[in-house]
Amino acid sequence: MKNSFFVVGIGASAGGQAALKEFLKNMPANINAAFVIVTHLTRDYKTNLHTILSGYTSMPVSLVKHGEQLQPGRIYVMPENSEVTVWDGRLFLEPRANTPVNKAVDTFFESLARDMGERAVAVVLSGGGNDGSVGVQHIHRHGGRVFVQAPQSSPATGMPDASIAADHPVAVEDPAILAKSIAACIESLVRSERI
Repeated sequence: MKNSFFVVGIGASAGGQAALKEFLKNMPANINAAFVIVTHLTRDYKTNLHTILSGYTSMPVSLVKHGEQLQPGRIYVMPENSEVTVWDGRLFLEPRANTPVNKAVDTFFESLARDMGERAVAVVLSGGGNDGSVGVQHIHRHGGRVFVQAPQSSPATGMPDASIAADHPVAVEDPAILAKSIAACIESLVRSERI
């Protein structure tokens, strides 16, 4: 059975931490969604992003644990040297692929599209390269929604530019406005389901 809540996948790389802080500060804690944050990290870097971000939201923030069930009102952060996917509402970890280009965002978005369909939301924040641009097309094809940080507000524009070119985002805005737009979109969809 599909989850009754939405799952928001957030991809970020260079300069993404500031965007994530702004995004979470402006996201209401009572939203009917779970959040999964996928970032580019060097293989040996021990992340403390979950601890940092917990200061910007009242939602619980934790590192992804292999096999755990997604819950609404929670934020999950991908650990270092890994890739995360979702299947049947559960998060799964694999060692990061031994390739020169990090495609962790595409990997997660593709699995999110298959698992959540219309209840998938993809968010692409600041980052170099084009990771996420293939994944957002999967999200769109499966009926989900795509939101992208405005390049003019992004320290690294590669990922936003590539995703804008690859798909037709619902919105291209600064992180704080993106959060409000996504919250309004999800609230509207939930309300329409009750009618």
